[in-house]
Amino acid sequence: MINTISHLSNDFAKFISKTKAVSYGDFILKSGKRSNIFFNFGEIFYGNEMIRLGQFFADFIIAKSFNHFDVIFGPAYKGINIVIQTSIALYQKYGLLMPIAYNRKSEKDHAEGGNFIGYDLSLAKNILILDDVITDCGTKYEVLDMLSGFSQILKKVIIVGVDRQEKDICGRDYLSIFKEKTGIDIFSLTTKDNVLHHLKG
Repeated sequence: MINTISHLSNDFAKFISKTKAVSYGDFILKSGKRSNIFFNFGEIFYGNEMIRLGQFFADFIIAKSFNHFDVIFGPAYKGINIVIQTSIALYQKYGLLMPIAYNRKSEKDHAEGGNFIGYDLSLAKNILILDDVITDCGTKYEVLDMLSGFSQILKKVIIVGVDRQEKDICGRDYLSIFKEKTGIDIFSLTTKDNVLHHLKG
């Protein structure tokens, strides 16, 4: 299992490093921090790359035995494409039917209305949240707040494409802080260091 995850992480880093989703430069992140590398999964918009993106997430879900979850949820906007492609890949590669759901940025008050689209989250007890990148976990706290109205959900797990491996001013990594505050695990397909290794290679 360890070798499977390790190979998957390296393969995903190699894949993502060759797409426009990775940029070098001088960037100010949403967290306010400065960085010389920027990840933008919105730049993955060609069919062949989107198919591979979904396959990587699907492979990770199977490798981690997360195939028992009721639904995969994608936070708007980057998470939406990820869950769509992952659901397709889970069925095509593994014959696994896993529904999707995602949120709107603003609530709709006509037609079907509401904040959420897709699978009825009131029926879910175990939810797998897929997103693109983690920096200081700020948006992940927002996702949990968004889902807090569904009290019947017993388990939440978050999977992201890239962990930026950021630390707070005390040197503590944000993933550990998030786990301490929420009790929820965040897993990543790969890390910033791994992507940088392939970029330099």
